[in-house]
Amino acid sequence: MSSQETYTNPVYNANFPDPFVVQDGGTFYVYGTQRNGQGFQVMSSKNLVDWTVLDPVGKPSWSQNQMWAPEVYKHDGKWYFFFSALNPTTNKRDLAVSVGDGPLGPFHDLAVLVPGVSENSGPSQDGAIDATLYFEDGKTYLLYIREAAPRALKFVELAPDFSKTVGEAKDLLHADRKIEQGILDAPTLIKRGGTYWLFFSGGWFQSWKKDANYRVWYATSSSLMGPYKKAAKPLIEGKKDLVYSPGHQTIFELPSGEWWIAYHGWDAEGDPMYGHNKHGRTLRIDRLTWTAKGPHVDGPSVTPRVRPTVGD
Repeated sequence: MSSQETYTNPVYNANFPDPFVVQDGGTFYVYGTQRNGQGFQVMSSKNLVDWTVLDPVGKPSWSQNQMWAPEVYKHDGKWYFFFSALNPTTNKRDLAVSVGDGPLGPFHDLAVLVPGVSENSGPSQDGAIDATLYFEDGKTYLLYIREAAPRALKFVELAPDFSKTVGEAKDLLHADRKIEQGILDAPTLIKRGGTYWLFFSGGWFQSWKKDANYRVWYATSSSLMGPYKKAAKPLIEGKKDLVYSPGHQTIFELPSGEWWIAYHGWDAEGDPMYGHNKHGRTLRIDRLTWTAKGPHVDGPSVTPRVRPTVGD
């Protein structure tokens, strides 16, 4: 790839909330929330810039509504599809996993890992969303969000076959700062240089422009189980009259060694909320660099940037 080849955000200028990127061979897939209850959005690309819309995937048998924030992982030859969806009996969101033979499925129900209402949860613990996985020392851990405000970012071990959780969940973070408005979303956990970097989004994802404060943050710890200390400044925040409420990130390393972040954001053509912005939350990517002080993203970008180097 020539260093002169560029891209400009958004890389997909239509509603694609909660993006999650995974690579399979020479193809990238991005999965996202869909608003009409017909499954989850998915697109494919060879370069992370030019995307092809594919048929929806991952609709569970037990829910018709509020299917949010999919993440997809290849493990022991199978593909596991993590998501949350509305339980029609409890009217709360359950966190569940399905399994298939490829990145496009078909996916079949495997388990509800965290019910939105459980025997010991109580009314302050209702709803479970935004699953992500972390792998270390042969074990797999599930991170997720308990919805009741102020929200908690939870952490629990998964069974080797991903069919259930093991042990009690632990709180890693709470929405305990005024700027977060009681909201935490979208955990991503990375270990680098002996430090655990726990990324998350905070604030309300839609609002009037004057109130927009959804952004990507991170916290750090020297131990997997914490305690985690939140950074004073966000990794990405909105730019007035350009991009509003960027967030719900995926952070990933390419085979070339480059690090990138994919996220959604609202343009400035209307207020950043549904019914007021025709494009919705559009798909965006930016390069992430690791400095002596930690991760840095020169974004959200709206001008031409050098494309990702997707090969070795």
